[in-house]
Amino acid sequence: MSRISRTLIAGAAALAFGITLNTSPAAASVSRGYIDENAGAQNDFSDEATLWSGSSYGNSNAVGVIQAILYAEFIFDAQDVDCAYGSDTTWGVEQLQKRLGFTGADVDGVVGAKTWAKLDDRLVEGSVYSDSMLNIQYRATNGTTPNLFLRARHSGGTYMFKYYGGNFGGNAAWKQALYRSLSGSECR
Repeated sequence: MSRISRTLIAGAAALAFGITLNTSPAAASVSRGYIDENAGAQNDFSDEATLWSGSSYGNSNAVGVIQAILYAEFIFDAQDVDCAYGSDTTWGVEQLQKRLGFTGADVDGVVGAKTWAKLDDRLVEGSVYSDSMLNIQYRATNGTTPNLFLRARHSGGTYMFKYYGGNFGGNAAWKQALYRSLSGSECR
């Protein structure tokens, strides 16, 4: 075998190996069971599960994060955040996708890789919340940044969001953005 052939084969093998390595992180967050964070506010949503009405995670706190984004965009009211991906959430995601610049078949009401990537671009670092937490905020398409909308860098690396039982105000607890299925339609 010639030197050029060996070089080409070695290069092809290295490329294939690199492609294989690059595809494995796509399910990393889902396998952990929660929306996780990376350093800073970039690439936090790059490895999240596809969410839609019939998905395995269609009734989870991960859906609550998407619904909280819809609230931040003034597409949803606070009482619409229930962690259940129903027809209202599908409609809301379609409206959000249009605001994010999607057209045609990309406006499908499904939070997949393209939608997660656009949402990822809208995350900004806020102030330090405590020794182990940093506020990560969502910058809405109209330029506003709600206070304490999302939070990352919890000691376990999980994203958190606030759920107020249908009212975004008061002293509600932070909820982990878990992929675990909920028995009802209420964030837990």
